[in-house]
Amino acid sequence: MRPYCYLVVPALTFYACSAGNTSYEATLDSAVAKEKNNSYIKAADAAAQAGEEVPPLNSPARKHVRTADVNVRVANVFSAATTLERVTKGLEGYVVESTLSNEMGTAQDLPYKGDSLKHVQLYTAIANLTLKVPAVKLDTLVSTLNSVATFVSTRTLKDDDKTLEYLKNFMKNEEPATPVAVTKKSDPLQTATYQDNKKDEVIDRKIANFAILDDANFATLTVQLSQPQQADVQIIVNPESVIRAGFGTELLTALYTGTTALRNVLLFLLQLWPFVLLTIAGVLGYKKMTARRVAAKSSVE
Repeated sequence: MRPYCYLVVPALTFYACSAGNTSYEATLDSAVAKEKNNSYIKAADAAAQAGEEVPPLNSPARKHVRTADVNVRVANVFSAATTLERVTKGLEGYVVESTLSNEMGTAQDLPYKGDSLKHVQLYTAIANLTLKVPAVKLDTLVSTLNSVATFVSTRTLKDDDKTLEYLKNFMKNEEPATPVAVTKKSDPLQTATYQDNKKDEVIDRKIANFAILDDANFATLTVQLSQPQQADVQIIVNPESVIRAGFGTELLTALYTGTTALRNVLLFLLQLWPFVLLTIAGVLGYKKMTARRVAAKSSVE
C-alpha cells in the first residue's frame, strides 16, 4: 500500500481546521471545512481504512471534471435555446453564455409592382450556449438536448480525473515552509521578494484547487444550435421609381441636354477650322497639278 493514501484524510482534516488571519484565508478555510462534510472525505477515509491504494474510479473521493460539447440541428433555434436555458435553471444550474446570430446567405431583389420590389434574403440561425449544471444532472440536460435535436453533427463527452492534481497542490501547500537563511550579506529586498513569491505560489495552488472543486461539482455543456436555411421576404420601395423626376421635368431636361449636345458639336467643329483649311488647300493644289499634267500631255500629242 502506498503511504500517501494514509495521509490524505489527516492532511485534509488539518487543512480544514487551520485558521487564517485575513478574510481571504477565512473564506478558503470555510469552503474547505464545508468540503470536509461531503462524500469526498467520507469515501477517502473509508478507502484508507480498507487498505485500498487508489479509490475506485467511480468513488466520490475522486475529482471528475465532466464536460460535453454538442453541435446539433433543430427545427427552431430560438425555441430550442429557450428550452435549454429553462431546463438548466430548473436543474439548479446557470447559463454562462447564450448568443443568437444569423449567418446571411445570398440576397436578391425581384420585381413586384411598379413602385416596389420583393427583397429575398437567405439566412441560417445559429445559437451558441455555455451551460453549467450540477455534475450528476449533466445526463438529464443532454437528454433534453437530444429531445429537441433533429440531427446531431458532433457530440463529445469528456470525464477528466483531476484527483492527483488536486492532492498534489494540497500536499505542496501543507509542506513545512523552508526558512530563509538570513545573514549579514543577505539582501532584505531579495528575501522579501522570495517570501512574496512563495506566498503567491501557495495562493495560486489554493485557487487552482477551488477551480477543480468548482469544475467537479458543476459540469459544463457547450452547445451550438443551427436550423435549416430560411428565407426572409420583404416588400421594399423601388429606388428608381422614387427618385425619378416627373414627365415635364424629364422633357425639359431632354431638350436642354439635346441643345447642350448640339452646342458641343458646333464648338468641336469650330476647333477644327485649321484642318479644314489645310484640307481645302490640298484639294485645290491637287486639282491644279492634275490639270497641268493633262494640258502638258495634250500639247505633246
